[in-house]
Order: sequence, then C-alpha cells, then structure tokens
Amino acid sequence: MVEKKRNPKLESFIITMKIFLRDPGAVFGLVVVMIYILIALIDEFDPGLIGLTDVNSLMPNYYNPSPLPPSSQHIFGTTFPGIDLFQGILKAIRLDIGITFFVVGIGAISGILLGLVSGYFGKWIDEIIMRTTDIFFSIPFLVLAIAIAFFMGRTILIISFALIIIWWPTYARVVRGQVLYIKELAYIEAARASATKNHKIIFKHILPNTLAPIFVQFSMDLASVALIFATLSFLGFVPTLGGSSSASSGGYIPELGYLSSIGYSYAVVGDWWTIVFPGFALLLFALSMNLVGDGLRDALDPRFRR
Repeated sequence: MVEKKRNPKLESFIITMKIFLRDPGAVFGLVVVMIYILIALIDEFDPGLIGLTDVNSLMPNYYNPSPLPPSSQHIFGTTFPGIDLFQGILKAIRLDIGITFFVVGIGAISGILLGLVSGYFGKWIDEIIMRTTDIFFSIPFLVLAIAIAFFMGRTILIISFALIIIWWPTYARVVRGQVLYIKELAYIEAARASATKNHKIIFKHILPNTLAPIFVQFSMDLASVALIFATLSFLGFVPTLGGSSSASSGGYIPELGYLSSIGYSYAVVGDWWTIVFPGFALLLFALSMNLVGDGLRDALDPRFRR
C-alpha cells in the first residue's frame, strides 16, 4: 500500500502549532488578543450587540460629571465627565486595535518591500535605503512622532502616518539581513542560471523564506505601537477625530490613553478606577501580544522543530 504524501507546508504548519500550543503563556496571549479583535469587530459591524450606540465618541453625562465608583449600574465606574468606563473601554478597543494593525501592517509592507530590494540588488540602492534607516534609528521613535505631530497637526490620521514613517526601517533591516543570506543559496543561483526574472525570484523564492522573523517582529510591534499611540494620546497629542474636536462633536475620543489621561487627576485623589481599568486594558493587550510573539519565536526556531 502506497503511503499518501503529505503537503510539506501543511506539515510545517502543524509542527509550528504544536510547539506554539505547548506554551501556556502564548495560548493565554492568543486567547486575549482574539477576544480584543472580536470586540473590535463587533464594535465596527454590530455595536448594538453589546449595548453600544455611538462608537466614535465617549458621550458625557454633565448632569453627574464626577467619577462614580464601580457599581451594578457602572461595573467599571465612571470617569469625568460622567463617562461610563466599561462602555468607554469597549469603544476604545476598536480604535486602538484598528490603528495598531493599520500602522504596523502598512509599516511592515513598506519595510519588507524596501528590504527585499535593498538586499537583493545591493550596491547604491542598498546604500541609500540603509543610510535612510540609520537616520530614523538615530532618533527616538516617540520624539520623532511628537515632532511630526507638532508640525503637521494633531489628528489620529496624521499620528498614524507619523508612526508608519518611523516603523518601516525595522522591517527593512530584518528582511535585508535574511535576503543577503538567502540569495547566496544554491537554489537561488539555479533560478538565476535558468533566466528566471528577478521579481519572480524575489517574491516566489526569497520572500516566503523571510516570513518567520517577520511574524515574530509583527506581533511584538503591535504591542509597541499600541503603547506608543496611547502615550501620545495621554500626553495630549491625539485630541481630535479626523480634524474636528471630539468635544465639540458631542463626546470625547474613545482611546485607552485618552481615557487614562482624563482619569489621572482624579486617580491621584482616590478615584483609582478612573486610571486602573483603562490602563489595565492597555497593559493586558500589550502583554498578550508579547506573549504571542515569544510563542511564535520559539515555534519558528529550528532548534525546537527537530
């Protein structure tokens, strides 16, 4: 009886998942991240399912603006001015998840393409791209993002593009290093000898073999971008939605860093819930993404796959 040949890609995926699922921390992180993503999707497509109305702003209650402690009516309490923290956090998860994936996704794609070109073609192209990354790496991410926001405007869209601008160099460096090694392998030389076009070699033979470290970097960066965006919001650099004041449009911006900034002055006088709950929601997402990244790093490490 002839044994059925298994798909090597499927076999590799199964091994990866087995190693990943053996790590309790990685599994916990994945479950939490999936819950956050599910909340974001519900907020986007059916907010009424979890009792939300306007997901684009935090509606104040000026009749009772002072923070109220957690109760059966407000399970996370309220923050100034009368904003229900539980609903606010649910709304903020949608915004933070969306911006985080947008920034890291676009930054990763841009960096991957530049890294492929830089590593494969080398020479002056490589020199220009790598010296550009050196410039970006020489400036702290947060300082550069603040500078861009200061000169171009403090809106969510501009802050997002500012983070994209400073996030692509990491991927360009990672991919370039992989390409420099892979392009010298025998099967790449054979592809060149058979007159295979450069773009086919890059995207069919080289790119798939650079994805392992990219996945790990991507998961880690989701946590970093979420924290940086929340920090900018906490410092007051993300006060508007698309250019108009969130307060003038009837509410306050639904973002975890912004919620923490509202509650900070009240937390220091005893209203601890105003900063603990939004801060914990942000911390839990960042920690979970780092746990997923650690699990992926181990699962994709050749030493663990033997």
